Parts: sequence; C-alpha cells; structure tokens
Amino acid sequence: MSRNLPFSFRSTRLTLTLAVLLLAVGSVVAQSDVKEKTRPVAVANLFAQSNVKEKTRPILDVQGNKVFSKTELTDTANKYLDLWATNGHKYDPSELDYCLHILTNLIRSRGYLQGKVDRGKVEETEDGSRVVLAVEEGPLYRVGEMKIDGARVFSPEQVRDTIGLKTGDVANGQAISEGLFERLKASYGKFGYIQYTADIQPTFHVEENASEGVADFDITIDEGAQFKIRSIKFAGGDEQSRQYLRQQLLLLREGDVFVEDLLRESVKRINDTRLYDPIDADKDVDYRTDEEAALLDLTIRLKKTGASAASR
Repeated sequence: MSRNLPFSFRSTRLTLTLAVLLLAVGSVVAQSDVKEKTRPVAVANLFAQSNVKEKTRPILDVQGNKVFSKTELTDTANKYLDLWATNGHKYDPSELDYCLHILTNLIRSRGYLQGKVDRGKVEETEDGSRVVLAVEEGPLYRVGEMKIDGARVFSPEQVRDTIGLKTGDVANGQAISEGLFERLKASYGKFGYIQYTADIQPTFHVEENASEGVADFDITIDEGAQFKIRSIKFAGGDEQSRQYLRQQLLLLREGDVFVEDLLRESVKRINDTRLYDPIDADKDVDYRTDEEAALLDLTIRLKKTGASAASR
C-alpha cells in the first residue's frame, strides 16, 4: 500500500505520534495521548466559558500555588501575551488557553507531573477583566523504574541514556518528552526508521498527603520498518540542471537507507546554487511510501519565478 506523507518526519512539531502524557494539557492520570502544540488557532466558545471580553487582554492572578511563585507564573504567561502584542496581534482568549498549556508544562518539567493550571474565576474591574489562574501542583515525583519494551535497534540502556534521567532524579516531564520524541526519534531517523513512535505510561506511587512520590514509567517503542529510497525525482526545472543536481549535489541515492539529515543537506546545497527559488525542505519535498516494501519515493519541487529568471 502506498500513501503520501507530509514533511517533516520530526514533530513536531512531525508525523510522529507524540504521546506526550507528561506535557499534555489534560491530566497525566488520565493517560491520554496529546500532541505537543504550537499556539492554537481557535478554541470553541471561549468567550462564553471565560467571560473574558473579546480583544481585551486580562489582568492575571493565581491561586492555589505553593511551590511556584505568583511572579514566575504570571511573568511566564505575560511573556507570551507580550510577544503576540509586539507582533501586532490583538488579544484573543485562545492565547490565554495556550498560556495555561505553557504553565502546565512548566510545572511538570519541575517534577510535579500531576500538576496543572486552569482558568479559574473571572472578575470585572475598573481596569478590565481579572482572570484568576487555578494552580494544582500536587506532589513532587522522582524517577522510579523505567521499563523499555520494543526497542531493537537501540538497547534499553541506550534509550534511558538518551532520555537522560536515572532512578532518584526529579521526574522532569519535558526532559522525558524531548528524549523520546526528539533525540531518540532523530537517532532512529539516521537509520531509516522514519515511522518511529513511542508511548509512555506513568504509574504514580505516593502516600496520602505526602509532598513527594515516585513515578515508574512503562515505555513502549514501535520502531516501524527501515525505509530505503526507491526513487528521487525532480518536478520542474530543465533536464540539464536536474542531471547536475542529481549527480553533484544529492547526498542520497536510490537504494540508500533514507536519512533525513542527508536530504536536508542536499536541499541546502541545491539552494546554494541559486539556480532555482529557495526550496523549503518541509514544504517542497513530497514523500510517497510503499509500506509493504518499506520503500520511499521522493519528489523535490523546483521552481523559478519570472522575477528570478529575469535576474539571471
């Protein structure tokens, strides 16, 4: 079976299924798979939920925090609101939801894996809407046992080393996420395992009212097949330049194991020639996979605008 795949295989931000329980906006206890997101485009019916006036940036306050200071939390949220304002965006309530996501990630990156930040009560003041952020920190968790299943290319010890946490360390949710879904994915990608995915399930051990607990992690890795390149084609351009690009600049050949870094370096080399408009490796390269045969067809789109052609 063949199918088209969007680029890039990273991420992200990636056709990767980011089962980032530790960085999810929802509760880690629910153990739901959530993809790491950039700023949300829209959130349904936010105005009715929050009673925050449209286009009016709220004053932020916090309650329920004990470990994290009000200054750190509000400054972190306001940093993103300031950034969007600097870029000319008018305030939208969806921006506040993204800030809640960022604050939740911050808390979990410090080991408070069951912590979260939600929108609390909203008050109308003379200076505008005041939104109280409801903080739940929960106990601090340290790493207990980390089981690795499904890894063949890399040993369980190598996977743990890539994550970078050992038993007794503060369970940094962000470090676990980056280790599994960025660094380890990149390592698999160097060997042609472009469909690598991972799932992580935490188990929490904590006594009632205790300030610290232990978190065990069951990590299941699906390496997928090792993909090789069946064909590399160019769309656009003239035959002479296509032959030159293929022979002199491409670092990948038919039959090679696909390595994303080599493709990106090839695209950079092509761009350095200035024969064509700059190629965006994320947008101007099409992928078609034959999953049964574990083969990959690549098409690099070349384009020379009228203005570019006239200048040469």
